[in-house]
Amino acid sequence: MLKIALSPRSLAFLTVSLIIAALFVVLSMWQLSSSGQATVVADPDKDTVKPLADVIKPGEVVTPSSADHTVEISGTYDPASTVVIPGRLHDGADGYWVVSELVVQDSAGLWEATDGPISIPVARGWIGSIDQVPAAPSEPVTVAGRLLPPEAPLKNEDLPEGQLPSLSPAQLTNVWNAPLYSGYVAAAAEVPATSTLPVTDQGTLPPGTSVMSGELLELEIDQQPTDTSLNMLNLFYALEWIVFAGFAVFLWWRFVRDEYLRRQDPQKYFYLEGDYFWDEKEQSFYYWDEHDQCYYYFDDQPAARTTSDAKPAAENRTHPEHGASHERTHP
Repeated sequence: MLKIALSPRSLAFLTVSLIIAALFVVLSMWQLSSSGQATVVADPDKDTVKPLADVIKPGEVVTPSSADHTVEISGTYDPASTVVIPGRLHDGADGYWVVSELVVQDSAGLWEATDGPISIPVARGWIGSIDQVPAAPSEPVTVAGRLLPPEAPLKNEDLPEGQLPSLSPAQLTNVWNAPLYSGYVAAAAEVPATSTLPVTDQGTLPPGTSVMSGELLELEIDQQPTDTSLNMLNLFYALEWIVFAGFAVFLWWRFVRDEYLRRQDPQKYFYLEGDYFWDEKEQSFYYWDEHDQCYYYFDDQPAARTTSDAKPAAENRTHPEHGASHERTHP
């Protein structure tokens, strides 16, 4: 069987089978990769502007379901609260986030942990230089932006006064000495409280909205994927391609096995419709061709060929299965 497996025809068959199997494995890997991609990359409902109270309550933790919602808040900035967060990028340029404390309107008594008003950190925008930090508006405002989960507090490693290493409400509550919501808002629009936010008919913020201070650039923050479940259809296709790859190699093994068994018992593995017979001397089957009116050997049948071109007469040879006999001479 090893001799058959190493024959030129078998090796050629094996090469083609391995190439096909490798292609199927590549297709399987592609489907497997696709199955892990998020099936929903954005939730349209989170782009609809909603009151902050409809998304999160004071003292609640920002969860994946509440994060990334666009919220609307009315309140007043504390002018002395503005801090900057260094190391923030905008279009590849290094700069700062400008963060201010917004005291939420009518928030007193909403949280049993405090009787006073509650504030929320607002990242109003990005600047490229610390010398360009604008003051927050002093009059009441309405802010709309994306609600985001808090960043982890970091050690203040010799940063100048007014700078913090991360945007952490847990850290800012001590800096500002005020009770804060657990998350923060990345502002996208800011108008005086007496005005109405510019929203579309779908309730979303139109492109081009900005905060009241023209020096600040809008933060580049998009929704995070909301569904990272496996795509079962892609997973099924990945398994299917692996089965096809195994079947390609199986076909080669079956070819080698059948060739071996055929040589072991030719009579069993060569059966055609009609009469065919066995030549003991030639060790080969032959059959009668009605069209040519003569006998032929099976060319691909192993046989002990004689050195002579003449083929012996086939006299009264009987096939064991058919019981037929012929008295003619084959070519």
